[in-house]
Amino acid sequence: MKIIYTKGYNNSYKKLKNHHKEKEELNMILDYLRSMSDFSSIINDSIAKIYGFERLKHKYSEFYSLRLSKTIRLIIRPKDNDIELYLIYISMKHYDDFDIGKVIYDE
Repeated sequence: MKIIYTKGYNNSYKKLKNHHKEKEELNMILDYLRSMSDFSSIINDSIAKIYGFERLKHKYSEFYSLRLSKTIRLIIRPKDNDIELYLIYISMKHYDDFDIGKVIYDE
């Protein structure tokens, strides 16, 4: 699967500077995501559940998250073609710092 890095992800990644355990977890998750053939296979894969993979609710329902720690989450979104994946944001406060209006997709 091809991964697309958004500006929001790149900016939020900088906040992980002193979170070494979470950075390691993020690298494992990224390796896992790259190994998958399409987004549908992630939804049906049991390993995704180990990373706390879940769909967000309500106005965020087009986004999914993976757990880096108890409160730190990686927010992702599949691209329409199902074989590319946007890395949207790393939320440090269990989604409280995530603003859907500020998502900028780099194409």
